[in-house]
Amino acid sequence: MADEATPIRKALDPTTDASGGWRAPELDYGMLFQDYGSYGLRQFGGWVREEYLRELTGQEAARTYREMADNNAVIGTLLFSIMQAIRKVEWRVEPCDDSSAAQAEAEFVDSLRDDMTHTWDDFVTECLSMLTFGYSIHELVYKRRLGPQFDAIPQAKFADAANGEDDEVPGSKYNDGRIGWRRLPIRGQETVLKWFFDKNGQIDGFTQQPYVGNLIDIPIEKVLLFRPMQHKNNPEGRSILRNAYRSYYFIKRLEELEAILFERMGGFPCIKIPSELIEKASSTNTKDPDVIAAQRAYKTYRDIVTRMRINEQMGAVIPSNPYKDSEGKISSVPQYDLQLITPKGARQTLDTGKVIDRYTLNILMTALADFVLMGHQIRGTQSLAYIKVDMFYAAVEGWLDSLAEVFNRHAIPRLWRLNGIDEKLMPKLMPDMPQRMDLELLGDFIKNLAMAGMPMFPDDDLEHYIRDAAGFPDIEDDGDKSKPAAVRQLQRPQLMKVLMGALAKRIKETRDGA
Repeated sequence: MADEATPIRKALDPTTDASGGWRAPELDYGMLFQDYGSYGLRQFGGWVREEYLRELTGQEAARTYREMADNNAVIGTLLFSIMQAIRKVEWRVEPCDDSSAAQAEAEFVDSLRDDMTHTWDDFVTECLSMLTFGYSIHELVYKRRLGPQFDAIPQAKFADAANGEDDEVPGSKYNDGRIGWRRLPIRGQETVLKWFFDKNGQIDGFTQQPYVGNLIDIPIEKVLLFRPMQHKNNPEGRSILRNAYRSYYFIKRLEELEAILFERMGGFPCIKIPSELIEKASSTNTKDPDVIAAQRAYKTYRDIVTRMRINEQMGAVIPSNPYKDSEGKISSVPQYDLQLITPKGARQTLDTGKVIDRYTLNILMTALADFVLMGHQIRGTQSLAYIKVDMFYAAVEGWLDSLAEVFNRHAIPRLWRLNGIDEKLMPKLMPDMPQRMDLELLGDFIKNLAMAGMPMFPDDDLEHYIRDAAGFPDIEDDGDKSKPAAVRQLQRPQLMKVLMGALAKRIKETRDGA
């Protein structure tokens, strides 16, 4: 019987509350300025175990994704198309305002990209490994911009933090004395062992296990962490190949079985031997000469049936001794028989090619790159192809924006603090994704507007847009102000006539090429 002095807690409302009467905490002032909950990331001691598949966890995940990218032609094509699309992007530095000081600081940031020991294009290519592995880590290595003649300053030495050895001050194309980027080297995903987190789940650093040397603990302030997507602030991000893993797994096994099928001549080798030979071969009396001979013969026939392949050594030599009947007469049934058992019917019951093609399409669909198969397997209209390519470019543009955001939020502010520059003059690094324009649709749209009576020309902004979309050079102003404005206005329709004729020619070439 329960103690009468101890009240029994009951739910305030059994349909909405099962806490035994405990109320939710009241919001106070202190809760507003600190983390009260948790990301819920599955990690303990820095070991992240958010992924439920063992082969996609930690360093094993890096090896698996590396295998997928290197051993599968479809995944290789997918990553190569993304890489080439991003390498065509022009990067620009956007000043914070129109002042001369802001413009000067924008030029300073722009000069950093061309003053490293590696090219900017190589760095962007290394960053794209985040698509394969889910994340990419690059260490920030700085230098003082003291000009190319650093040998003239023998006292300018510093201790290399990685190996403790003295190193010469690196050269620079500029001699402004500021701190810039020496290089932004990648830290291989296969060498990342574990992570450091604070009490709020924020990333403090990571431990690297290089192939040679001791473990290295690197703080997060020393690196840039790129991720194509993240959940629960997982430092290992999420690879774009994660959803393609299951399809890759089946394709790999089906291709292996398909190769075995051709290697085995499309059947199942089966050899028949006397039961007496099998019984003697299974005997444990290894001193009996008959047993030894039977074991050797059994091994020979087993090797014949298991190693039968279509190659220059294909064939089998077996005895043709027949059985004897009950009267001791020789029968027509041989004691040894080799057969290749094939499925009944004129064709196979399963077409592995169609199954592999289905999984291949699934892999490309995970990254919106299924347009790659158009013309090979998928049939569709030209407008459908444009839509699919535009969706793919939208995904690529999103990844580019994520790269630029890391620089604008971490790399450039850290450089600003090292140089003591006014933060109000901090520019932004922006990618310029090339625009894709359907010239045929643009031409039809302009023609329909003109037929409807809409006045379109003369219009300098519209002309510039059309020229830029068609890839035509801009009209240079010869600076001749002696011509009256009416004369210049008369020349403009003639120029537009030439422009529209060239645009129609370009549309025809595009249509014929498609």
